Amino acid sequence: MLELPEVEVLRKDLEKEVVGKKVKDVVVETDALVTSLHGRAKDFVTALSGRTIEAVRRRGRVLFLDLDDAHTWLLDPGEQGYLHRQAAAETAGADTHLTVDFTVDYALHLTEPGGQVSARTGVVAADQALEAAEVAPDALDPLDDNPTWMEFGRFLHAADQPLKLLLMDPTVIAGIGPVYSDEILWEAGLRHDRQSASLSTQEVRRLYRAMQEVLQAAMKAAGSGLDESDADVSSDDDGEAAEHLHVYGREGLPCHRCRKPIARTRIRKGVHTFHCPQCMI
Repeated sequence: MLELPEVEVLRKDLEKEVVGKKVKDVVVETDALVTSLHGRAKDFVTALSGRTIEAVRRRGRVLFLDLDDAHTWLLDPGEQGYLHRQAAAETAGADTHLTVDFTVDYALHLTEPGGQVSARTGVVAADQALEAAEVAPDALDPLDDNPTWMEFGRFLHAADQPLKLLLMDPTVIAGIGPVYSDEILWEAGLRHDRQSASLSTQEVRRLYRAMQEVLQAAMKAAGSGLDESDADVSSDDDGEAAEHLHVYGREGLPCHRCRKPIARTRIRKGVHTFHCPQCMI
């Protein structure tokens, strides 16, 4: 699952590659990709074909590619969707659900493995893009909004939720999921079930610094978004926990700080956390 750091890397790559470029052809292989946002696939194809990309923005995990006609191409990668840059003549693979060819000699392929398609895309009026993407207008984007630690502290106090759930709540903080919520809390030395309003000034500053450092390190580890073939940010090619991760996916392995075994705890149905019971308080 792509989270905020990987999507920001992808945004930067797209900004370099497609801004100023004109869409030549659009092929939708899976209608479900566009129906929730655009109704019919052929209308989406018509709306995007022939348009020039003027800017690439991001809010949370959703990409917004502004077009030259006051509309925006909205792209939500979902659970496992990913964009790849391919040569224009490259044949689409079995997991490719959308191909967008440009007038230059390359195309973008949106892929998602498995039978279910969680990615969404569509062309919407630019002033309705956030609403169409269902991005909470008041949610904090840690990279875009860049709050001070004092503003962040007031934000935490007002939210007053368990830290793990707060970091993963898209109506509160945009773009952080199961991987980096655990990593941020480990870096800050704070337990997943601490109430956000209970943090001391020192703990707020630790959490703030940890969030910035973890996201920046993850962006560096992500490399080039368009050239990366594996969208799983939590593991390497051998299925092991990725090198830049300290707790996520490392159940039973020694903590990098205190050497005690990492634990995996169920918070609620479908939500687990990886943490160190010894050095996270």
